[in-house]
Order: sequence, then C-alpha cells, then structure tokens
Amino acid sequence: MQQELPAVAKNIHTFCKKCNADRYHVVIAHKTATSAKVKCEVCGAHKTYTVPKPPKPARERGPVSSVGLIPEKKPRASRKPLTEEARRSHHLAEYEVLLQQNVDTNIQTYSVNGKFKNNQKLQHPKFGLGLIRSVHQDKIEVLFPDEVRNLVHNRG
Repeated sequence: MQQELPAVAKNIHTFCKKCNADRYHVVIAHKTATSAKVKCEVCGAHKTYTVPKPPKPARERGPVSSVGLIPEKKPRASRKPLTEEARRSHHLAEYEVLLQQNVDTNIQTYSVNGKFKNNQKLQHPKFGLGLIRSVHQDKIEVLFPDEVRNLVHNRG
C-alpha cells in the first residue's frame, strides 16, 4: 500500500540538502498524484518531494533442475552515489589508514616554493595535517581529513 501525499500547507519531515539535515517542510503545491513542491521551514529551500514506494516482496527461490537449484542472478551493484555523510566517513577512514601506514615522522610545512614527494606528510596552515597522494610538475594532490585538495608547488 502506497503512502498518501500530504495536503497543501501541511508539514512533512524529510531531508533538506541545503541544511544537510532532516527538517520540517511545508507542502506548497501538488505537482502529480505522488509528488509535491515543498519548502524547508529553516532555510527556505524548495524541492520536489515524492511519496516513497512500498518495499517489494521478497523473491522466492528459483526453479529446481535435475542437478539442483539453478543459481539466481546476482543483484547489480548499486549505482547510486554515496550520501555526503557516507562519503565523509569513507574518506576519513582512508585518511587514517594511510596516515598509520606512513611511518615517516618527518612532516614538511607547505610552501608554494617547496618541492614534495609521494607519501610525504605535509602540514598546511589552514587545512592541517595531510598526506601527499601524487606529485605532478607544478601541483600536488594532498589527502586531508576533510577532502582531497590540489595545491601548487615547485614555484621557486
């Protein structure tokens, strides 16, 4: 059974991309029988809300052959992008693992004029401690706790 769309001017609790949190949204107008235009009560962002579909029933086992069960097809890997929170936690885990694997205690301070090497620890005045992932002629790719950043180097 499918959930019904709330009436206009009613509140619904759903995720707001701008606030990056679950917030109450006011239904402004119905677009179709299953979607409505809603507005976040906190930041004022507009978005389309779609009624969630009911879960599909569990599949039954496949037919039996003379040898045994015919194997079912493996479900396809999900192609949905990671949520922002999942991406951050995955990135932070990668950062911590690489930092623990790199036992070099020499930490070099970032400078535009400096030259750097792969897998070198780098202290940046704004972004903090990072690990150099790759070095190119005039830029470096550095893994920081929050994200990967490209920085210029070798300018002197």
